[in-house]
Amino acid sequence: PIGLIFYDDLDRLAEAAHDQGRITHRDGRCSAGAVAVAGAVAIALRDRPVQAGPFIRKLGGLLGRYDRGFASCLEQLEDWVHLEPAEAVGPISGAGLWQDFQAAWDGISPFVIGSVLWSLYSFLRTPGDYWETVCTAISCGGDVDTTAAMAGAISGAHLGLSAIPAELSGRLTDQGGWGLERLRELARRCHQIISN
Repeated sequence: PIGLIFYDDLDRLAEAAHDQGRITHRDGRCSAGAVAVAGAVAIALRDRPVQAGPFIRKLGGLLGRYDRGFASCLEQLEDWVHLEPAEAVGPISGAGLWQDFQAAWDGISPFVIGSVLWSLYSFLRTPGDYWETVCTAISCGGDVDTTAAMAGAISGAHLGLSAIPAELSGRLTDQGGWGLERLRELARRCHQIISN
């Protein structure tokens, strides 16, 4: 929700996302990842049409405050976004890892830099198509529940609820008592809070 609440103030957004990331992760790259996803949601919500280069540069400006290495990896995404998924998965999954690192998994790793970059890649390849964004996010294997959730959130912010297939949005739940209608009401209430 940070990206939606502070969509019109990227400085406050970055501070809030950074603080949110520090609650559970002490690694600065994780806070930078929280800033990246919240920032991507806000930029996707505001910018029309989405163009990869300006999107990545705007997001990089936010990340550089929290982790310069992560921001440097993000800059490379501008070249990778033009690659087919099978070509892009290797460099994106390895982003931020030391050169001789041997992965114990196939596809996208659960490491924050690679998973966030893959989510951004998935969205930036097809910013006008929610379904294709999510399909790209899961296409390579690995930590796909995380990447699809992040990519879907960014795409959903950009395209709106009507772009999400009804058979998917109708099953939306917080894995507890909240279904689509209660989550819609929560979104409306959050919007009222920030609009006042």
